[in-house]
Amino acid sequence: MFSSVQLTARLPLQTSPYRTVATRLVIVALTAGFLWAANHDDQRCIELVLLALLAPLMLAHRDSVAQIIAIRPVSRNCIAAFFALGAAATLSAFSLRHAVYEWSILLLLAFTAALLAAEMTRAGAAGLRMLLRCLLIVGILHAVRIGLIYAAALASGVQIDMHALAAGFSNARFFNHTLTPLLPLMVLLTLQAPLRSAWRWVSFALAAFWWAFMFVSEARASLLGLGAGLTIALVLRGSHARDFAKLMALSALAGAAIYVLAFILLPLAFGLVPVGVPSNVLARTVADPSSGRTLLWALALQLIGAHPWLGVGPLHFAHEGHKLYIGAHPHDWLLQIGAEWGLPALLCLLGALASAARALLHTGKRIADDDLHNQQILVAFLTACAAIMVDGVFSGVLVMPQSQLAIVLLAGCATGWVSSLDPTSASTSPSRPARYAVALAVAVGLCGLAWSVAPDFLRHAKGEEATPAEKAINNKGNWPRLWEAGYF
Repeated sequence: MFSSVQLTARLPLQTSPYRTVATRLVIVALTAGFLWAANHDDQRCIELVLLALLAPLMLAHRDSVAQIIAIRPVSRNCIAAFFALGAAATLSAFSLRHAVYEWSILLLLAFTAALLAAEMTRAGAAGLRMLLRCLLIVGILHAVRIGLIYAAALASGVQIDMHALAAGFSNARFFNHTLTPLLPLMVLLTLQAPLRSAWRWVSFALAAFWWAFMFVSEARASLLGLGAGLTIALVLRGSHARDFAKLMALSALAGAAIYVLAFILLPLAFGLVPVGVPSNVLARTVADPSSGRTLLWALALQLIGAHPWLGVGPLHFAHEGHKLYIGAHPHDWLLQIGAEWGLPALLCLLGALASAARALLHTGKRIADDDLHNQQILVAFLTACAAIMVDGVFSGVLVMPQSQLAIVLLAGCATGWVSSLDPTSASTSPSRPARYAVALAVAVGLCGLAWSVAPDFLRHAKGEEATPAEKAINNKGNWPRLWEAGYF
């Protein structure tokens, strides 16, 4: 199971002066979200700063971005139609500013994934190895942060819950969402690290710790997503997925052991209540299997029925559902896009995802059966991508800033890896109009984001007091959140 071979890939399409600058910036942003941020709003600030820094890179290297986009015409056309329909939905929304914000941030995140793909295509094996090792270092530092918080609580006799343990996240669920795309990558690093190396054992330890935290935080959607993703990979890749599946299962078992020892038995030894006991999950599931999501799903279906063509506008489920007081999004990415962007936009997005999935699966035909490394990489990407889709049907994995960046990183790496193995990639050249279109779209997205955020940013920078009307709907002073309880 633990084979000792190095990562391999085709030669990059061409040399690049900027190498993996964008990829490193995304890793830095993830690091800040793990180690510096105190809550959801801090992580959103980090994401906004990152997009502002990446936009000039997208413009400067629009040829590389356009080349990646040109490789998959079906995905390109579907995504273009998706954002065109989203723009129409934005113009018809109740609050233009909030709709522009959501449309712009998703557009820039999509271009970020394309920029990362261009870098990873050129960086090849060294780029992927660097990425995985950086993620390991970041994850270890965050695990140490959690461990110190937990140790201090035990030593002082303070009862702590799962949300307090999720350092940097407003809710432990948001940490789980970030782990859904990252955990398979950590298992991949373990599987492909040299035998008896520190990289292998430390990455395995981190994967086990991440599993343990998901057990602690009762991460039903994340666990379901990872289980479904691994099952899909096994069905589609057969024997090529067995080593990866074994290591995923082994790390999960190690995580279960850590969970029992560190979060159940250890607190009892200190006279405290265990953190995240299995009976809580069972009780929640029996009392309400959907945890209130049926109300959100019912509202989303009502909105789709009332606004099937363009939806109620990006980000506007929060506004329409403010009376429920249980969620600013429907905890289902299919219903969210359908309700906010409209059914035609949802169909375009599904078309793009289907085309991307087909390209990823088709890569398996280009990999030799004895090329264990690329076979394992394919399985890891299949597992992670499928896990995100399943997790997102029950959660906000596509909504929260830290998980958004993790998904963009995964999408960029997967797309770049597929391109590096595609013999037609090097010969695909974008047209001049395509390069201009990329530059125009990035500029529009950046301007839209700046226009929607600037008023709050300037007032916050000046330290101005919120108006009575603003305090009534945002009494906690959350920032840069553009709303509270869904009031626009």
